[in-house]
Amino acid sequence: RPSDQVLATLLETLQHDPNVNVRLASIDALRAFAAQESVRTGLVEALGGKQSPMLQIALIDALTDLRERRSVDALRTIAADQKQNEAVRQRAKRGLQQLSS
Repeated sequence: RPSDQVLATLLETLQHDPNVNVRLASIDALRAFAAQESVRTGLVEALGGKQSPMLQIALIDALTDLRERRSVDALRTIAADQKQNEAVRQRAKRGLQQLSS
């Protein structure tokens, strides 16, 4: 079990690291600790921020795989936002379908 400091650092990296690949790696690392409430909350919060399409898709996939119902509002917002990347919008729609089934 990782320390709270390790998880906080991973969540901080997810939110603020300038390198998209590092942020993607933080999502992969955080998925291993998804049983912890702070990790799930951090992933949901990250989805609401302005992210690159690759990051948004990775977050949507992680939250959908985790069956995280708190992500539904953010997914609805993304799916309805015409300014979003089309692939991201479609992934959000698919995530909504999976979470509602």
